[in-house]
Amino acid sequence: MRTWVVFFLIVYGNCYAQHVEEFDNAIQSSVESIMNAESLKHASISFFVMDVDSNQVIANMNGNRSLVPASTMKLVTTAAAIQILGSYYTFETHLEYDGKIDSASRILHGNLYVKGGGDPTLGSKYFKESSSFLSEWLQATRELGIDSITGSVIADATWMTDDMVPSTWVWGDIANYYGAGPCGLTVYDNTYHLSFDSGQNNGDSTVVECIRPYVPNLVVDNRVISANIRSDQAYIFGAPYNDFKIVEGKIPKKKIGFEVKGSIPDPAYQVAWDFNWNLIDSGFSIHGSPTTIRLLRQKGVSLDKKRVRFHSMRSPSLSKIVYWTNLLSVNLFAEHLLRAVGKSRYNQGSNFNGAAAISKYWAAQGVETLGMNIHDGSGLSRHNTISAKHLVDVLGIMHHSKYSKSFKSSLPVAGKTGTLKTMCVGTSAHGKVRAKSGTMSRVKSYAGYVTTKKDRNLAFAIIVNNHSCSHKILKQKIEKVMVALSQYEH
Repeated sequence: MRTWVVFFLIVYGNCYAQHVEEFDNAIQSSVESIMNAESLKHASISFFVMDVDSNQVIANMNGNRSLVPASTMKLVTTAAAIQILGSYYTFETHLEYDGKIDSASRILHGNLYVKGGGDPTLGSKYFKESSSFLSEWLQATRELGIDSITGSVIADATWMTDDMVPSTWVWGDIANYYGAGPCGLTVYDNTYHLSFDSGQNNGDSTVVECIRPYVPNLVVDNRVISANIRSDQAYIFGAPYNDFKIVEGKIPKKKIGFEVKGSIPDPAYQVAWDFNWNLIDSGFSIHGSPTTIRLLRQKGVSLDKKRVRFHSMRSPSLSKIVYWTNLLSVNLFAEHLLRAVGKSRYNQGSNFNGAAAISKYWAAQGVETLGMNIHDGSGLSRHNTISAKHLVDVLGIMHHSKYSKSFKSSLPVAGKTGTLKTMCVGTSAHGKVRAKSGTMSRVKSYAGYVTTKKDRNLAFAIIVNNHSCSHKILKQKIEKVMVALSQYEH
C-alpha cells in the first residue's frame, strides 16, 4: 500500500511540475491572480490561449470547463454561418400576387404578397441601403399596371417557423429590444421606440408621448416612474404575437422624449400593415385588410393559390451582417444567421435546426463538441454552455479560413471600436486585441485574437460565471490579462 502511495505522489508531482513549467508565464499568472480575488472565490472560470500558427498551448485554466458564455456564443454562430453559407450569401424578399390583372381597369383581382426570405436588414438602422424598401416595393407594384386590389396585402413569413423566441429565453428579456426574436419577415430590427416624458421628482409617474414606428393594435400599460438615476431601468413585458405590453421600472427624472425600446410583437403583420398603408397613401385602392399567412392559417383560410413573382430584393452580403453582429453584438442578426444555417441544412428555418446544424458543423471540423450546448445563436439563453477551448478551437479554424479577413474584421478592437472601445486604452493591448465580449448578470466573457509584441498570433477565451464583484471591476481585471497577452515574448 505504501509503495502505491509513493508511486502516486511521484507521478502526480511530476505531472503538476510539468503543468506549472509549461504555463509558467505572465499570462497564466495574470489569470491566477484574478481568481485569487475575494470577489471571485465562488466564481467559475474557463481560460485558454493558443498560438494559432503553431497550435502551441500558451496558457490554460479549466480550459475544458463548460460555462454560460453570453454573447461570445455569437463567434460560434457567425463563424459557422460564414463558413457554411459564404461571405457573399444574401437573403431575398419577393413580391408576388395571385389572381388576375385586368389591364383595362388597372385592377388586381386577387391578393398582393410579401414573401420573406429571412432578411434581417429591412429598414434596419445598421443598413442605409435597406431603408427605402417600401418605396422600392411601391414602384414595383405600380409597374404591374394596377392601382386597385380586390384582396389584401398578405405577409408570408413561412421561411422560418413561427416560434420567434427560443424556448430557453427568459420572460424578462423577450419583450425588450435585445430580446427581439427572428422572423421570416423581420423589419426595423424588430424594434419599436417608446418616448417617455418623466416627472420632476422621485416617484412621479411618466407619460408615453409617442411610439415609433406606429405598431398597429399595440396597447401599453405604463407603470414606469421617475427616479434619481442616469440610465434606463425600465423593462417591457409581453409575449410574441401579443399586442398588450406592460412597462415597469424607472427612468431618469426631468426628461423629455426619453426612449425605451421594445420588440415588435408581430414583424410580419407590421410589414403587411406598413406596405398596405404606403400603397393607400400613394393612391391605391385596397379592399381587404392587411394580414399574414399565420393569421389566415389560424382562420382556416385556404393558402394553395398559385402566385406570380414580380419583384425581388436582396439583402446586403452576409459578411456585412456578420460585421454588425459581432461589432455591436446584435442579438437579432445572430438569431437570423443561426436559422439561415438550419434552413440551408434541413430546409426549415427553426431554432432547433440551426443549433443542430451548427453543432454538427463544428464537430465535422474537428472541434470536440462534448460540453458545447447550443440553444440559440446570440448567447441570450442561459442554457448555452461552452468552454474556452471550444471558442479557441473555433477561432483557430477561422484564422486559417479563406473567410478569415471578413470574420476578423467583424471583431471589436480594444481601445478603438465596438464593445471594446473603452478597453485597454493607452496600454500595450490598445489596438492589438480583436475580441467579442459577452455580458449577462453573473457572466462576463471575452474571446478573440491578440497580436503580441513579437508578432505572434494568439487566440484566447476567458469565461467567468457567478462573480460577486461588479462587471466594471471584473472588466478591469480582464484588461490586465489582455495586456499580459499583448506583451507575451516567448
